[in-house]
Amino acid sequence: MERKESFADQDLGQRPNLVMSAYNCWSSLEQLRRDIRRNEEFVFGDQHSDRVYDYKNHRYITERNLFVEQGLQPSQYNIIRNVLRTIIGVWSTNKTLPVCVAQIEENQPESDVLTATLHALYRKNELWKFDYSQLLQLLLSGLMITKNHYVNRDGDSDIVNDYISPFNFFVDNSMKDPRYKDCSLVGCFYDMSVDDIVGMFSKGSKQRGSKIRDLYRSANQERIYEMTQTFTDERIEKDFFMPDVESYGLGRVIEVWRKESAECYWVHDRLNGTYYPDFKSTEAQLKAVNELRKEEQGDMGVLPENMLLLEPEWGTSAYWKYYFLTPFGEVLDEGINPFWHEKAPIVFEIHEFFIGKIYPFCKDLIDTQKQINKLSAISELLTKYSAKSGMFIPVQSIAEAEGYGIDYLEKNMTNFDAIFPYNAQAGIPAPNFINTISQAFTPLNVVNMYLKLSENVSGVYGALQGATPTSGTPAQMYAQQSQNSATSLNGIFEAVNSFRTRRDKMDVQLMQQFYRGKRWVYDKKSGKRLLWDHDKVKNVEFEINTVENTDTPAYRLMVNDLLFQLKQYDTTNMLDLRGLIEAGNLPFKEQLLEYLNRREQQMKDAAKQAQQQQGQPGGQATPGQGLPPELQQQLSQYQFSPELQQKFAGLPPEVQHSVAQEAVKK
Repeated sequence: MERKESFADQDLGQRPNLVMSAYNCWSSLEQLRRDIRRNEEFVFGDQHSDRVYDYKNHRYITERNLFVEQGLQPSQYNIIRNVLRTIIGVWSTNKTLPVCVAQIEENQPESDVLTATLHALYRKNELWKFDYSQLLQLLLSGLMITKNHYVNRDGDSDIVNDYISPFNFFVDNSMKDPRYKDCSLVGCFYDMSVDDIVGMFSKGSKQRGSKIRDLYRSANQERIYEMTQTFTDERIEKDFFMPDVESYGLGRVIEVWRKESAECYWVHDRLNGTYYPDFKSTEAQLKAVNELRKEEQGDMGVLPENMLLLEPEWGTSAYWKYYFLTPFGEVLDEGINPFWHEKAPIVFEIHEFFIGKIYPFCKDLIDTQKQINKLSAISELLTKYSAKSGMFIPVQSIAEAEGYGIDYLEKNMTNFDAIFPYNAQAGIPAPNFINTISQAFTPLNVVNMYLKLSENVSGVYGALQGATPTSGTPAQMYAQQSQNSATSLNGIFEAVNSFRTRRDKMDVQLMQQFYRGKRWVYDKKSGKRLLWDHDKVKNVEFEINTVENTDTPAYRLMVNDLLFQLKQYDTTNMLDLRGLIEAGNLPFKEQLLEYLNRREQQMKDAAKQAQQQQGQPGGQATPGQGLPPELQQQLSQYQFSPELQQKFAGLPPEVQHSVAQEAVKK
């Protein structure tokens, strides 16, 4: 029998048109990448790096070199970075947490398990740190990008949130919807070692691995780390098809997710209550299934009009498909989206996005920053070249004969206690001192105007930065300025929340798909362990809601104070000790609850033991109950009348002890 050829044994396909589509989408972001590099220079690098036209020498030159040729080493006063720090600081101080809310009330316990598991993933993948850097990237580039998928790395199989650089990212260039609903293509490229590429896409076939290695034979050599501009110097434009210089020896892989459509049968299965697109079955196969159901249900006595059959309807359906390509268009791997959420795993956010164009927040502040630097440079130039204490004295007035000649004047003119004798003559003016350095500080007054302008442009006022108000500023006005700043930043924070909501929901959906079996999850909020049961949580429909993070010292202190105040008014002891501890946020909460659990268990054991020791008929207690164990054991060997037992039980404990000892001795 002839063996069916598997996908691993098939020849590598060709998708040159798809590679060019990805390249065109990447090229359409060229201007954005230029803006990102310029924004990065003004935030972290040289703010005098813009090229300007030198009309005197008819050439283009950087602003810094132009100042240097004029004899000045220009300084820069970075106000943009302070604005970005303020925005990130405001966001980080108001941390919010995602919460899964079940759409059906009865599934709420399972949604609590999903929430605790998502918070555990936050801690494992360091998503707070990741979101911090993503917000900074959003302000500079207008982009937040990540890829959510389930993968095995270093022996640990789990959900990961991979970072994607804006320089490697491409997206549908015809997209206009600010919610990105019309996105039909998204992807990125990255450089990997040839061994990793072969291991990832060979599918266990040595023959296929050899074909892939031949495709990257030019890069199949020892990895050499090049000394090039990477971390600190100016970035250079990437090439879509070739790895960068610092990636020498690596092979490029292009990952593309494209929304495609195909003919199918929309099947309404009345037996299972489902409605789904069927891309594989033919009309004849669907009819054969119905014939089989008619036969089975007919044998059970079901009338023809009541039979539960398939109701197919021809049509088309859209779905996401993935491709891993070489720069020359060979297909390393392709397939239909394997995830339950049926979306592309690359989650991105664009701010601000207006009818297909991207406008980063940082770009608005550059012109104001440049004006401040220019005015500071002009002030420094005027300070350097202005006249400082120049003296005008007629030659006839110089008292050279008395020893106060030109040399004396030059030597002592800058002394604060110098005396300059001169010969006063009729009709000849007295010596005069000229000082024009005060004019050098005039541009600095304009700097204050531009600093105020930068607040108006960015919406980040000094009140939000914690700046000390000027004398006479009303407290209400200062508070209103802080509130106005926070209001103007709502668009940025809403973009971050949208990105996190879509990413976190996809993470939970991946958990529902790949977290098999049962596992214990620690819930940091309640301090308890919750059981993850895949069979219970896999079909839970939920939404992600963002709530304020209550894990802060101020909130814990407020809750504890409120609970203690309520306890003072609890005269009927409705709020017992355990309820007080469980509702509070005490630092020793877990240890105290464990101690209470042990004490309760000990009390239950003691009560059970006491119940077992009531072994006499009629529920009468054994004489000596409450005495030391050795006396109880010796007394249990004797038989006592009910009257004697009753009299003995009425004696004080110390008298019982003495009587028991005397009885044992006798």
